Amino acid sequence: MKKGLLTAILLACGLGVWAQQSYSPRLMVKKCKKYIGTPYKFGGNDRNGIDCSGVIHNAFEELNVKFPRVSHQQAEVFREIKLKRARTGDLVYFTTAGNRINHTGVIVKKKGNRKVMFLHASTSSGVRIDNLNSGYWKNKLVKVTRPLDFHR
Repeated sequence: MKKGLLTAILLACGLGVWAQQSYSPRLMVKKCKKYIGTPYKFGGNDRNGIDCSGVIHNAFEELNVKFPRVSHQQAEVFREIKLKRARTGDLVYFTTAGNRINHTGVIVKKKGNRKVMFLHASTSSGVRIDNLNSGYWKNKLVKVTRPLDFHR
């Protein structure tokens, strides 16, 4: 697809200009990591208090990419991939209550399929890093997406 056409499609979708070659998974993770230790606050959007989708939204905003603010909307932007293909910078989505995606995070480190570390905003401890393969998170995972594979 030609770059001009891709830009036109992205602008029509209201997501801003998304140039695949400009996305850096490591930079995305770095921008998210600056929130580690920030307390959880539903709907929060800064270092005084933030929720899971706020962390991801703010990181994309700093990368000059318009991105939805709500987890279930964020989950629809990029192409889904299999967990075994996941790598640093990929986004993970969960259902922790109800039947709709309501939690998100970003993979910060992966060693094989047993150690998949992701950053998220925990309601009990604020922004932190956990292992996706812990009993709690593994059973709540709904999908993994890769920002490099833009499909809208």
